[in-house]
Amino acid sequence: MKKKSKNYLLIGIISMILGIIISVQFRVVQGNFLEGSNPFTRLQELNNAYTSVLAERDVLLSEIDEYQTKLNEIESDASRDNYLIKNLTNELEEYKLLGGFLDVNGEGIQIILDNPVNDISKSSDANIIYEYDLINILVNELNAAGAEAISINDERIISISEIRTAGNAVVINKVPQYPPFIIKAIGSKTTLEGAVNQRFGIVSTLREMGYFVEVKKNDQIEILKYNGIIEFNYAKTLKN
Repeated sequence: MKKKSKNYLLIGIISMILGIIISVQFRVVQGNFLEGSNPFTRLQELNNAYTSVLAERDVLLSEIDEYQTKLNEIESDASRDNYLIKNLTNELEEYKLLGGFLDVNGEGIQIILDNPVNDISKSSDANIIYEYDLINILVNELNAAGAEAISINDERIISISEIRTAGNAVVINKVPQYPPFIIKAIGSKTTLEGAVNQRFGIVSTLREMGYFVEVKKNDQIEILKYNGIIEFNYAKTLKN
């Protein structure tokens, strides 16, 4: 009987010790991991926090989609602007080319025009400077034959270029020029050469007058751009 009492007492003591240990562990877990709440309350708090995080994520994803849409619109506008700018740039280059404001090269002919060489059979009074009208005729023949660019002594001939005698020089684009005159023209070299060398043509006339004229076809003619300034003081654009 005494032995059983001792056993019950021992079991009771062990149970008390286990209870104390479990209680201490629970308090440690509650304090360190559950922030003082009971497990059910903490679980509810974690569920609420998770739900809140999901809601914030959805808002952020929505904002990302919105910003991506705006970015796509900006990229689309930039692409459209680049396309327009590229087209305008190409058109500007074409107009500059047509107007003579670009250096160009290509096949064509080169004409050297100079005063007569010393020859007693020819008049010593001949001077190409005073025959500027014949130079104009030569330029007109080249234009009529399809010349795409013309220069005289590297002065580009454009729509407003003047060729006239002033004193002892021929003035081209307001710049005095003196013989020999080197005339370059870009176009079909065969057509251009045939146009100026035709029978009774301008080259024939110049040679008959005693002037030195040399015409050469060339696969690579270089003509510089017009360097002057064009101003319109009276001409105005018509508005519809």
